Amino acid sequence: MTESVLNDLLRRVTDSGLLDEPTIDEDTVVGLAHLDAAGVEVEVDLDPEIDDVDEPDVDAIMTSLSDILSVSEDRWRAIVDEVATEIEDALEDDEVDSEIDLRTDLEAVGVGVFADAIIVVFAGATSFPDALVHVQLTPELEVEDIEIVGDDDDDDEDDEDDED
Repeated sequence: MTESVLNDLLRRVTDSGLLDEPTIDEDTVVGLAHLDAAGVEVEVDLDPEIDDVDEPDVDAIMTSLSDILSVSEDRWRAIVDEVATEIEDALEDDEVDSEIDLRTDLEAVGVGVFADAIIVVFAGATSFPDALVHVQLTPELEVEDIEIVGDDDDDDEDDEDDED
């Protein structure tokens, strides 16, 4: 089943023209796309969660992919503004340089699409040089969760595993 789901997803995304050079990479379909509202090219990872669900919803993945890539500039600005505001509110003053406007520093670099969620990955070259900001959106493109993931977070998880 794994192979047929991935082949179906690859065929559908190829036919749609939404991704440049889509390919299967392990249990996902990957490619590049232009996120018009942000004016950037992003890496896209379509994940049917083959190991986690009995019947992957390829229709939902395709709909979410189309929705995020065609999001209006106004909605995109609202998403970025909400993310920046939540980060500013959550972090102490000394953790974010007040001279840096997160609204202009955060740049989308990747998109992960699942049947029930979209993850937009932002780089903040000035504000978070060693981290990425992962923003989980609902299928309706509402901000659901924000996580700042640093390079050293993987090391921390490994350390926690060693303690168990």
